[in-house]
Amino acid sequence: SESLSLSRPHTAVMGIAIPIGLAVTTALAMPTVPAVPTRWAALARRLPASSAPTPAITLYRDTNGWCPFCERVWLQLETKGLPYEEVLINLRDKPQWYKDMVPTTLVPAVKIRSGGTEEVVWESDVILRRLEELHPEPAMLPPDGERAAAEALIAEAGNLSSAGFRFAAAVRNASVTQEEVASLRAAFEDGLDALDAAIAEGGGPFLCGGSVGLADATYLPFLERWAVQLPLTSGFALRPEEGEPPRWPQIEGWFVAMAEEPAYARVRGDTYSWSAAVAAFQRIFATNGTLTDAQRAVSRRADGAAALELRRSAQAAPSAAAALAAAEKIIANWEAVVADATAAEPLSQANLQRLEEEDGAAVELLLADCAARLLQCAGRWEDEAGGEPAAEGGEEEEEERALCEAELLGLEPLEHKVRADAARLVSARLCAPRDMGADAAEAMRGVLMAMASESEGLAWRKSGGLL
Repeated sequence: SESLSLSRPHTAVMGIAIPIGLAVTTALAMPTVPAVPTRWAALARRLPASSAPTPAITLYRDTNGWCPFCERVWLQLETKGLPYEEVLINLRDKPQWYKDMVPTTLVPAVKIRSGGTEEVVWESDVILRRLEELHPEPAMLPPDGERAAAEALIAEAGNLSSAGFRFAAAVRNASVTQEEVASLRAAFEDGLDALDAAIAEGGGPFLCGGSVGLADATYLPFLERWAVQLPLTSGFALRPEEGEPPRWPQIEGWFVAMAEEPAYARVRGDTYSWSAAVAAFQRIFATNGTLTDAQRAVSRRADGAAALELRRSAQAAPSAAAALAAAEKIIANWEAVVADATAAEPLSQANLQRLEEEDGAAVELLLADCAARLLQCAGRWEDEAGGEPAAEGGEEEEEERALCEAELLGLEPLEHKVRADAARLVSARLCAPRDMGADAAEAMRGVLMAMASESEGLAWRKSGGLL
């Protein structure tokens, strides 16, 4: 399932809509945004200049961002600070050139360029080792004489992963007895107990000590998903409720440490996205499109969890770094977002109501306004001296800003309704990590949800309470 969105060249996103009228406690002041055709150029001028070196590595990953094996390599690239570019592969329709290049036809794969030669490597464990060999700093494996514990932990990852997935599958299988489920749950908990003890033995907070290593990259994808999805699908809590003591304190400490790790920022998925993915999978794998009672119950829980996350994001104050990352994505890819929001035949999530083609201009204005607010949060809207716009545009740009302000203030009630619907749709379609990192996604959703509430209020007032 694919759609055009915020990643280049294309990606799929996942999400659900939520009821209108949510209270928003963090409304942002509205900067004036230049009008077409200078609008996007003016916004782009407020971005910091890029000085990134030409990447020598290409990462081939899935369009959906669901592949756990891709995430392992992705985290390693970020941890080592290696410049890389991404090519997204549609797993349902893999291009022939990719199948010719990678014998297994699976993702991930990397292409490494050095000294005029190219090397293609596939299989995540092989890629991790090859990149570690080529780029040993910062080290993600202990020195040779101290490596046994890390290697043992990496080797055990498959057993824990299998135990977790066997338990989760059994819970959903009506033919499995309660005694069998209990036995599988106990085996899974034993594996988590062993991992908790291994982290403690290594000194934490990461799996093998004080820094992110290959063991963290290996375990991260399934631990991250389990933390969000197992409570929804299996009634199993890997992490404690707020204020409750953790069942696995070392694993909980690992989650906290990973969330603060800068290299994880772009790779990390969020509660909204993994919750929405649960509901999407229930629909994708429903027999003949019909959900069983059990699937329907899981979907309701997942939809509710995703809706609560949207509500929470509307009340969060984004960091400057997260706001800037989100603004950069919008400015680079707004045309794809407009196309997705107005698609007559959506490639995915057809259950989400799209807008009409003629609403494209309204969606564009919404996105420009969102980017401007994010830039304001990031401190990129005004200069340090006297609060004047950072970008240079002279009288022409000042005139464009005035035109755009009039455009926003002059919207009719139905146009405000369209704007609110567009804000909620884009919020629901936005997914981490496939579009951007979790913090950036939360920043963008928060601004969009505030704008939705704002426009709904204006529609109601301007229509005399009819809208």
